[in-house]
Amino acid sequence: MKETTMGRNDVRERASATHVSNLSAAAARELKHWSATSEAERNDQAATKVFCNRSLNMKRIDAIGFDMDYTLAMYKPETFEMMSYEETVKKLGSEYGYPSEVLREFTFDPHYMVRGLVVDKKRGNILKMDRHNYVKVAYHGFSALATDERLATYCETSNRPSFDGPAFSALDTLFSMGEAYLFSQLVEAKDLGKFSDFFDGKSYMQMYDEIRAAVDLCHRDGSLKQAVAENPERYIAKDDGLVPLLKGLRASGKQVFLLTNSLWDYSNVVMNYIIDGHVGDAKTLDWLNLFDVVITGSSKPGFFANDSSTIFEVDTKTGHLRNTDNGAPLTPIGSVQDVTHKRALARGLSVVGAGPARVYQGGSYTHLHAMLGIEFGSRLLYVGDHIYGDILRAKKQIDWRTMLIVPELAHEIEILEANKEKPHALRRLRTLRDALDDQVARHSWLAEQTDDSAKNKAELQRAQQLSDAARTAHREGMRAYHREFHYVWGQLMKAGSQNSRFAFQVERYACLYTSHVRNLWGYSPQKVFRAASDYAPHDLDTDEDFHDFDAAALTDPASTIE
Repeated sequence: MKETTMGRNDVRERASATHVSNLSAAAARELKHWSATSEAERNDQAATKVFCNRSLNMKRIDAIGFDMDYTLAMYKPETFEMMSYEETVKKLGSEYGYPSEVLREFTFDPHYMVRGLVVDKKRGNILKMDRHNYVKVAYHGFSALATDERLATYCETSNRPSFDGPAFSALDTLFSMGEAYLFSQLVEAKDLGKFSDFFDGKSYMQMYDEIRAAVDLCHRDGSLKQAVAENPERYIAKDDGLVPLLKGLRASGKQVFLLTNSLWDYSNVVMNYIIDGHVGDAKTLDWLNLFDVVITGSSKPGFFANDSSTIFEVDTKTGHLRNTDNGAPLTPIGSVQDVTHKRALARGLSVVGAGPARVYQGGSYTHLHAMLGIEFGSRLLYVGDHIYGDILRAKKQIDWRTMLIVPELAHEIEILEANKEKPHALRRLRTLRDALDDQVARHSWLAEQTDDSAKNKAELQRAQQLSDAARTAHREGMRAYHREFHYVWGQLMKAGSQNSRFAFQVERYACLYTSHVRNLWGYSPQKVFRAASDYAPHDLDTDEDFHDFDAAALTDPASTIE
């Protein structure tokens, strides 16, 4: 055991020394970036900040890993998601016999759906919930459920859904926006009664499952990947901040790895474009110099749980797997349970920091830890976009530190900055509303208990009128405020005045979160990220003096929050 531990430490020290000795002049200049610019200057815009849920000392992080899709590589929804949607529609027609007369009328709005929603496959509904799984917004197709129906179905019922299991599907990734939109379109088509011979035989759940199968088929048959390979600039946004970020992290002594579910052929296409701008025959393997380890076809989230998975080395020139015998795995790098194989991984199969990264396929976190010489998951930070596939499992099962990429956050913060006064005005209006409700209850009780009922009834009527006006103003003000963020689903991180289900998951499972991976470059690799203090309701005195509130303004709700 002692020898194995020393071997891992040797790997880490060797990697760090190699990083420092191999620093080019350009890399050294990149490393000076942090000391040359004050942190206040770097973080003057909230949209580029890294936010902290759980304190994290970067000095204690030995390796930083990145997912590829929607983390390092940001896809353009107007083109990539449009293509995915259109290919899925084609598959529904060709593979599942959906009427072409219906499908050809469909068009895609890439901005309609948002992450954090939940699909009720059984009822054909799309739901937005708060942190307590209380359904605040519900749509059937593209029609909002009436309040009474929403409450009776999801809230005020003895058989309240658990929102997990096969009847529900969470929209956790940006890849799932198109399929949810298509589901809503098919729900409406079925409800209209056209082509009843076809739709009457299909439940909402069956339609959703067939959409999912069609999406999977698009990925398996290579139609999406081939289109991206032929014209990556059409589908992927170029970002000049990635290379300085990766160079700077390695120059600081951190080990850097890529961990993606995409296979080598597609990963090589995408990474060539986002790193060097190379496409087609101009592709090279130069981008591997920015990483210590690359693992493709990782099968996350299983990568974080199944420590018996076989790992293969990829021949980057041919794309073939090296340690196989006609497809059957050989053992040299297959089992990290064998001490000999652990040593092999740690010292020979990938000497991190010594030139281009070696590329692997499959395996598990145990292989990666052995390659990096890391004994404890808490010494590793993983950056990804999938709350379930990247963040939750990595944190809960192997104690990796985590950073979630939330591209929508940039828009969210922009709207927050433009409407700084509205949340305060809405909170003040809510305080007034609550106080007036208390007055209504008090006068109602007095009217029943005292002889001066006429006076109390008059005061009760007045208080009730003001309470109703405040309630209406607050409700309309909240709706108008949420529409500033999204015309259907409102603020991503809120559901009403509560944190949304998505925000709750971000807070619970992501140590850090930010709008774009490049934002990490705005901070020193030695920074200590500190979480804000936690507050319970009794810690805060939020009562406000409502007596000077202009009650006449309640007749004009818009003026209350403007």
